[in-house]
Amino acid sequence: MSWTAFLQDLGERQEHALTPHELEVILCLRQEPGQSKQQLLEAYQRHQGPIEEEALTQRLRTIYRKFNINGKGYKLPQLQRYLAQQYQQSGPGLSRFGLSRIHATFPTDTFAAALERLTHDQQQAQPEAHNEVAILQTFAPNLEHYRAHLSRCLEAGVRVRILLAWPYSLAAGLREEVLKRYAAEPLAENFAIQSSVIANLETLETTIRASRHSANLEIRLYDTLPSLSLYRAGPTLLAAPFLHGALAIHTFQLELDLRASDALLTGTLLNDFERMWTVARPFLPAPDQNWRNELKILFTD
Repeated sequence: MSWTAFLQDLGERQEHALTPHELEVILCLRQEPGQSKQQLLEAYQRHQGPIEEEALTQRLRTIYRKFNINGKGYKLPQLQRYLAQQYQQSGPGLSRFGLSRIHATFPTDTFAAALERLTHDQQQAQPEAHNEVAILQTFAPNLEHYRAHLSRCLEAGVRVRILLAWPYSLAAGLREEVLKRYAAEPLAENFAIQSSVIANLETLETTIRASRHSANLEIRLYDTLPSLSLYRAGPTLLAAPFLHGALAIHTFQLELDLRASDALLTGTLLNDFERMWTVARPFLPAPDQNWRNELKILFTD
C-alpha cells in the first residue's frame, strides 16, 4: 500500500470521523519526518487549492484532537510520527494476514463503530459472510458500554454469541488470584471475578428483557482456561492475551480483518473461539427467573 493510499484509508475510518476538508489536510502530509507547518500549507495550496493559514491551523487543531495528539510541544511532528508508525504496521507483510492496527489498549470507539457498521449493513439487506458478533472474555468489563449496540444488532437480526467464564470455576479463581497478585495498577477493593461475571449476566438479562429478538443472543459459560480475549463485530476482530499484570482490555490489542487473504492469524483465533464454544455450556439469564441458583450448579454434574 502506498503512503497516499494509506492516508486515504486512515482518513476515511469512522473512528476518526474526519471531514472531507480535514482529509484534504491529511493527504498533504509527507511520509518523511520534518515537514513544517509552512511546508504543509504550501503542499495544500499546490495540491488542493487556496487556503488561508488560519483555516489550515483550525483544521489541524481538530485533527490533533481526533487522533489524540495531546500535551505540550509542537503537535505536527507528533502526528507525523503516529502516522508513520501506523504505516509501518500496515505493511504488506502483515496486511495479508489481516493485521490492520495494534492498539495500546482496547479501542472502545473502534469496536462501537464496527458494531454500527454491522447493524447498518444488516438493516440494508447487505449482510456479509462475517455478519456475527462474538465476545470471549473471563468477564467483559466493557459489556455495559455496548449494551445498546448489542440490542440494535439483535433487532437487526445479527447473531450475537457471548462466552464468559463460569464464575464458580477453579479457572476463574486462579485468574482472580493472578490479577490481584501481579496487577500493575490497583484493582477495586471489592474486585472479584465471580461478581463481575454475574454483573455481565445481569446486563445480558436486561438486554433479553428489552429485546423482541432475544433468540439471536446465545450465551455460554466455560470451565477451562482461555488464552485470549476476543471481540468480533462482522469482519473486524480484536484480540488480546491474558497477561498476569492487567485485565485484557488494558493490554495491547490486535485489530484484524477477517477478509484477509491469508487466514493463518484470523483462522487460528476463530478456531480457538469455536473450540471453547463447543465445550462451554449454554446458559440463559432469563428475566424474572431465579437463574442465579441455576448458575451455581451449571457444572456440578
